[in-house]
Amino acid sequence: MPAFRHLAIFVVFLSSTGLAQNAWSQAWLNDNSNYVPPTPSLSENGLTQPPPPLTGLPPSVFDAPAATTPVASGPIWYMPWTWIPLDGWENSAELGLNGATGNTESLTVQSGARFKRKTEITMFDLRLLQNRTKSAGLISQNNVLLYADFERKIGQTKWNYFVKQGLEYDELKAFDLRYFLNGGLGYSWIDRDGLLFSTRFGAGASREFGGANNDWIPEGVFGATYEHQFNPRNKVIAKFDYFPAWNDFSNYRTITDLAWEYLLSEERNLSIKLGALHRYDSTPGTAKPSDLNYSAMLLYKF
Repeated sequence: MPAFRHLAIFVVFLSSTGLAQNAWSQAWLNDNSNYVPPTPSLSENGLTQPPPPLTGLPPSVFDAPAATTPVASGPIWYMPWTWIPLDGWENSAELGLNGATGNTESLTVQSGARFKRKTEITMFDLRLLQNRTKSAGLISQNNVLLYADFERKIGQTKWNYFVKQGLEYDELKAFDLRYFLNGGLGYSWIDRDGLLFSTRFGAGASREFGGANNDWIPEGVFGATYEHQFNPRNKVIAKFDYFPAWNDFSNYRTITDLAWEYLLSEERNLSIKLGALHRYDSTPGTAKPSDLNYSAMLLYKF
């Protein structure tokens, strides 16, 4: 019986050893860790076609459109540089000199600038003028004039409302400074390309600083504007405004502005301008009531 038990144990040991050897042999045959795939053969000219595109890949973050920040249009109250539009401006600068030497020593300098913007609804016109004359060592003329006009159409009609203001400094006047502000209604009788004729009426007030009377004076305003572009080279401008005091129409002021512009060079935007500006004041004090400035100046538009 013991001999039979030892024989059975020996048979089981041989069987298990054979199974183990067969398992290790099969595992070694199935091991592909050292397998190197064959290199594809290339023609002498190399690859003649591009590789096929990759498909079925998940979306990439680099394919998403870039986020854009919305750009606001129109003026923004907390950005002062957006309050003034940059398109539609017709600006110009002008300069004129007149002098004499010898028995008479004199020099007259006339300069100015104009900033104008007109759209289908509004019109803004700002003009700055300076006149200075020195003769025989004495100042015979020295004034600076600033005029600003604003108009806005009322619907689809020919009517508009306007605001007109001005600031005048004249060294030889009986006052140091004059300021006036007026508003009212205007009517465009003709308004088409190259031709404008309009009239206006309204009310406001004016005040002189540094003179005998520094009170605000209520006044009216009645005026007209005529502009005609006869051809690409010739343009005529005429403006007239009458400012009577409401309590006494014999106390009044007038401003008359006439100009003719002739285009010298279209490439350089240079023109010659012949102009005249007449200011009348019925209460001049110790000065003369009438002031007339006429000039021939070189005009540059930008």
